[in-house]
This record gives sequence, structure tokens and C-alpha cells, in this order.
Amino acid sequence: MLNDNTKDTPKHRAAAQAALDVLDTRYFKALCEPTRVEIIRKLITIGACDVSTIAQGLSQDRSVISRHLATLERAGITVSRKIGRHVLYDLDGPYIVKKLTLILEATQPMAELCKPFEGLDKTEKGAA
Repeated sequence: MLNDNTKDTPKHRAAAQAALDVLDTRYFKALCEPTRVEIIRKLITIGACDVSTIAQGLSQDRSVISRHLATLERAGITVSRKIGRHVLYDLDGPYIVKKLTLILEATQPMAELCKPFEGLDKTEKGAA
């Protein structure tokens, strides 16, 4: 097995752990589905609205859109509020910004520590 163990330093381990701590599977899963991204775009454009309004122009029916909205809500991306017989959905902008800021702050040190294949050229030439 080929492995570059030069990154096994306390500084690298700490930076890696900080990055791993903010990589929330539920959050990323919610963002990696094209229909959910379209739902987010609609909510950015039109603001709080019900599932029927969100479903207009999307290829899935309301029940599928409702499931997507539930996934987005579990991830903290959207919030819902019942008003009378209607449930309105909206983006939780402060949470989204906070989450993305935490991810950026935690992964920023990785830019300096994880440079693709840096130093491997020297290893390959020495092994040849």
C-alpha cells in the first residue's frame, strides 16, 4: 500500500479533526440532490410559501416535494410554520450562514496542510 505519511503531524491531525467535526452528513446529503437545490432556489426567489407553490414548475408531485422539504428541515436548511390549514416553508438563512462559516473556518487550515501530491514527485524520483 502506498501512503504518504509525511502529513502525520500533530498540527495536521488537529486540523483534520476540526474539519471532520463540521462535516455533517445530514447537511451535505440535503444539498446534494438536484430537486432540493431547486427547492432552495425557489425559496430564495419567492420567500416563504406552501408546498403547492414550491411544487409548481418542478417535475415531482407534491408528496415528493414534501419529503424533500422534510429532509431540508431535518438538516436545518428550512423551517416550517403552520398558519391555519397551511404549512409555510422558508429558508433558515442565519443557520445556513452559520453552518457554512463553521465549515469554512474549520477547513481553512487544510488548504495549507493538504496540497495535492506536494512532495510526492521527490519520493517517486528517489524510488526510481
